[in-house]
Amino acid sequence: MTKFSMTIYVYGRVQGVGFRYHTYHWAKKNKLAGYVRNMNDGSVKIVACGNDAQIKKLTHWLERGGPPGAKIEHFQSQFCEVEEMNDFSIRH
Repeated sequence: MTKFSMTIYVYGRVQGVGFRYHTYHWAKKNKLAGYVRNMNDGSVKIVACGNDAQIKKLTHWLERGGPPGAKIEHFQSQFCEVEEMNDFSIRH
């Protein structure tokens, strides 16, 4: 099973609406490793590590609007160097 890492920047109403909390629980349920964190510009950064199907499932979830309460205007994603992470976390 090939591992991939993707960095995703999510823009819109994504801070102050439980975005990190919901993304954390979604990622844990779907067995992704990585982290989610708020950025100073109002966006949220997600680094996700998993197989191709897991990464596609995450981007599909974001395309459908992500967590309740969020209003995703757009997101930018790019594959990045695979980091060895064993779990998913919320970073501050």
